[in-house]
Amino acid sequence: MKKKMVSVLLTASMLAGMTMFAVPVMAEDAAPENEVTGDASADDSFVVWGWNDDIKKILDGPFKEAYPDDYERIVFVNTGGSDYYQGKLDPVLDDPSNELYPDMMGLEVDYVQKYVNSDWVQNVADLGITADDYANSYQYNLDLGSDMDGNVRALFWQATPGCYAIRADLAEKYLGTTDPAELAEKFKDLDTIVETAREVNEASGGKCKLFSGYDEIKRSLTGSRTQGFYDENDKITIDDNIKTYMETAKTLYDEDLTFNTDQWSADWSANMSGDGEESNAAVAYMGCPWFVYWSLTDSWKDNTILVPTQTKCYWGGTGLAATTDCADTELAAKIMKFFTCDEDGMVAINTLNSDYVNNTEAVSKIIDAGTSADGNGYLYPDAGQNFMEFFLPLADGLDASMVTAEDQQILSLMDTQTKAYATGEKDLDTAIADLTASIHDTFSYLSAE
Repeated sequence: MKKKMVSVLLTASMLAGMTMFAVPVMAEDAAPENEVTGDASADDSFVVWGWNDDIKKILDGPFKEAYPDDYERIVFVNTGGSDYYQGKLDPVLDDPSNELYPDMMGLEVDYVQKYVNSDWVQNVADLGITADDYANSYQYNLDLGSDMDGNVRALFWQATPGCYAIRADLAEKYLGTTDPAELAEKFKDLDTIVETAREVNEASGGKCKLFSGYDEIKRSLTGSRTQGFYDENDKITIDDNIKTYMETAKTLYDEDLTFNTDQWSADWSANMSGDGEESNAAVAYMGCPWFVYWSLTDSWKDNTILVPTQTKCYWGGTGLAATTDCADTELAAKIMKFFTCDEDGMVAINTLNSDYVNNTEAVSKIIDAGTSADGNGYLYPDAGQNFMEFFLPLADGLDASMVTAEDQQILSLMDTQTKAYATGEKDLDTAIADLTASIHDTFSYLSAE
């Protein structure tokens, strides 16, 4: 069933005029200007696109050290945020004559399937990258970067197993422990999580909640589905995990067990830094390796305990793909191999930013060396956790086989119906029926019958 969308629907010429993927389109005065580093007019320029500086930092650091001459040719285009990325990138991909046409681009997990099933990117085999080169990659990332025929077209440098990040001071105050094993028991399944949320709420008089919003449990359920959003006959299917998510979200909402924030909102962020007495605070956030070092506030420095999510899942991750009209496939292969295949390169990436890299041998080297053990200073020292060792078993066996090119927008449609059910606007049957109908309305080739 995986990647069912037929390639004809994803040709570059059609995608330019389609809205089926809900590419974020912002008013011109709202979108930031692209930040371009390097000389795009140079005859030998090699243009790389990203939505932030994550790729650039690696290029500026370990890649430059390894390949200083190649580095001088690189032009980096930062679109200023993920909300603008696809809306800015897609028109340029349809115009290879554009000076800023990307030779290589970053692709996020949420929409990578859209691009690898299009005519915009080429197979990594055409760059001279073989299965032996990426043999140590996690299979779920290879699946995400492959088209519907199984051709690998994007490679990832990050593996992103999910976890819950817990603030140690709040856990001690409202759950009575900072022991990772005891805390893991309080997150072992959904029923226990709800009980733990009640415990925190009662102990704090409602000033502290286990989660800022009910959507902290979303990825642990959507990421552990056993079926996709449609079957081999293009019939829409709603996995039981989706219904379970909606039902648990409603319980959390009805009992006032979260602050009902939306992820990435200002209130959601503010609840990271509250004290749980004078200001609202959340004990835990759904996380992953990059979330720990990139998203947590200073209140979590030397104050973070990690526990597994109740079911294995992943969150995010960035891959690289070379475009169809890439000007220099040799350099593209060199960059892609350094980021995603070369053990020493990936160890250097981990040293730079604590990424849990998408290479099992590199991870073993990092663990054996005892480096990058604290997630850039966020782990609570008394918990005795090693950053890489913690994620090692969580990364093993991750499954992305049910992911399709439509998932990003369908999950957004799911969010709308989940909120409608949780807040009492609709009953569960209506919310599920409306979700099915909205999927069909958005993707007319998917059947609701």
